[in-house]
Formats: sequence, structure tokens, C-alpha cells
Amino acid sequence: MENNHVLVIGGGISGIASALELANGGLSVYLIEREATVGGYAASFCCKATDVCSNCSVCVVPQKIKEAVIHPQISLLTNSTVQKVSGEVGNFRVEITQKPQYISLERCIACGMCTEVCPTEPKAIYLPSAEAIPFSYILDERLCLRFKGEDCNLCQESCPTNAIDFKRKSKRQELSVGTIIVATGFEVFDAREIGSLGYSRYPNVLTGLDLERVFNREGSLKLPSNGKEPQNIAFIQCVGSRNEEHCYCSQVCCKYAMRFARLIKYQNPNAEVAIFYIDLQTAGKGFAEFYEECKESIRFIRGVPVEILEAHPGELEVKFENILEGKVNRELFDLVVLSVGMVPRKDSWDLARILGINLGDEGFFDTKPLDSTETNVEGLFLAGACQGPKDIPDSIAHGMAAAKRAMEVLVRCK
Repeated sequence: MENNHVLVIGGGISGIASALELANGGLSVYLIEREATVGGYAASFCCKATDVCSNCSVCVVPQKIKEAVIHPQISLLTNSTVQKVSGEVGNFRVEITQKPQYISLERCIACGMCTEVCPTEPKAIYLPSAEAIPFSYILDERLCLRFKGEDCNLCQESCPTNAIDFKRKSKRQELSVGTIIVATGFEVFDAREIGSLGYSRYPNVLTGLDLERVFNREGSLKLPSNGKEPQNIAFIQCVGSRNEEHCYCSQVCCKYAMRFARLIKYQNPNAEVAIFYIDLQTAGKGFAEFYEECKESIRFIRGVPVEILEAHPGELEVKFENILEGKVNRELFDLVVLSVGMVPRKDSWDLARILGINLGDEGFFDTKPLDSTETNVEGLFLAGACQGPKDIPDSIAHGMAAAKRAMEVLVRCK
């Protein structure tokens, strides 16, 4: 049976890359995303260029998102999840549920009046980011007083275009597709699990993801505690990676730490920046040379920080094992950035069960030995970091490779 439709599960950068490759090849694509907007983590990352490009590839993300959203061959379904899959390659039947979008995309003018009157903290109704696509405010049922049984109607009453409708219900529909690409991405390691490093306890201990969002929002770095510019910054690598539970390298952490370190030094030449590491991942075109350049202005300390304490208000003491010297040292910093690694999504088990595909030892989706896109189910492919840690260029390349494999299978099914 001929079926020229493909389902892509996940609207991050790898899923978008897959969808565009398929759509530009003449196929019809259903791109489903469980969140209200597409782009995944990459959409919240910042450009790390100084006076020259740092090759972080963040700049390609917004353009690819826009291309996918307006492409006539791509049907975008946000707030959607897969409930059941049946059939076989060439004729899969997929049941999905789409949660209600209480704010009309067509009517919302993003004026912000709903957020102003919302009484909850954090706000139950908000704009995810200025770059969010689709560009519309969203309502979080978990925070909204109305969905907790209280009599609150402030946002709806304040909306000048009547875009808010609490009566909307979930929708179920069945899709018929020839192949499926899974591009559900990853989660960021929760730094609170390592309590000795002080994340969420000390305001001046951030994660790499926090730093991405700070620079994306503000354009420069300030201390969360007092708004001043930090003068002594430490990056701690392999937080949530290279341990007993997650014994793999997340591949991206060394690169983003060095790029951020260079950006901080560029904006504030007087700042002191140190990077604590076990081993450095410098693979990739030109990155070994970039590391050598970084060594000229950034301290690299081969040591494992085991504890962060607040010595004085706004002053962090980092206790670490200096591997080269074979002793325990202590140093003071204004700001500490934890380079958190990638971990499998918690819902991977549920999706693997629904699709019938295998998980690897680390919890990422598993593939056949000679093809990093092909699963144990014929016609089901993987794209991006759901198969294992990847940076933006590798996620895009992997998404395109999965699309090409999906197209090959559809040609055989004709």
C-alpha cells in the first residue's frame, strides 16, 4: 500500500531537520510536539560569537523553525502526544491526543494583559519566549487557579480579543503514515541531585542551561544575587555525566563551556575564568585549535570539585581534588556554572513501549549496530539526541539522515 505521509515525533531541531528534508523531497509530514511551541532546547540557546563566529550553530535554528512552520507539506500539531501505534511499515496507524490550546493562536495578539492580571506566581499564563513559535501566550493548567477549582476569570476578562476559552477539550485523531521518525530529544540533568554543589541553594550557582537563557535574554552576565558583573567565574564539567549512573560523555559540555568562557572574557577582559575538568572533549573540526586559543586566557584545572559552600555572602568556596598535584585545594569564586549533561527523557520508557522499539543500556533509544537511525522495528527511525548526546550540527545531520532512510523505505514499499 502506497503511503507518502511520514510522522515525525518531536519538534526539536533534529525533528525539524527531518521534517524539512522529507517535505522538500515531496512527502507530506505530520510534525507533532508535546509542548506548545517548537524548537526544543536549541531554541533557547544564545549566540556565543565574540568578534568572530564561535561555530555554535545556534544561528541556524530560528531559520529552520520558520521554514518548517510555513512549509506547505508540513502539518504542525503542538500539545500532542502519541497514544497508540498499530500496523506495519508502509501502513502505520497512529492515534494521537492533542491537549486543548486555551488561547487561540489566531486571536492572540501577545499584548500581555493576561499575564499582568494573573494572580499566581509564577504566572499561569505567559509567553514562553520572544522567539516562541507559534507565537502565542500559553496557559499552564498546573498553575492556573481555575483548574484548581477556584473562581478565577481575570485573564479571560482582560483579553481584548476574546482569545481565551476555558471550555476547549482534548482532541483525538488517527493518522495514517508510511514511516515514523522519533526525534524526542533529551532532558538536562537536574543539578539538584548533587546537593554538595549547591544548585538551588546558592543564587550564584547556575547551570549551563541557565547561562544560555541569561545571555539570550540579557546579552551579558550579571550575578543573580546583586546584579553586578562577576569577576571570578568557574565552570565545572561533567555534572551528571561520567558517573556511576550516567557513565557516558555528553559531548557538548566542554564545547559550550569554552565558548561561554571566551564570550565572558570578550565582554569583560578583566574577568578570571577557570574550567574544572576530568578530560576535555575537543573533537570536531577546528575545536582542538579553539582549545589552544582558550588556554591563553582561561585556566584549565584538571580536578573534580566535590563541594561548594558560601564562605561569605556572595562568595563561593569550591573544594576540589587537583588531579595533577594529587591534593585537595580550595578556591573562591563569584559565580559557578555547572556544565550539566544530557540524560534520556523520563517518558522514553512509555514511548518505547507504545512503538515497540528498544532502549539501550543508558536509557536512550537503541539502534542497529551499523545504522544509528534504524530501530528494531522496520520503518521506525531515530533522529537526534533521543539516540544519544549530540550538539546542534550533529542533531541536524542525524535528522536529515533519518529522513533519507525513511524515504528509501517508502520507495521500497511502492
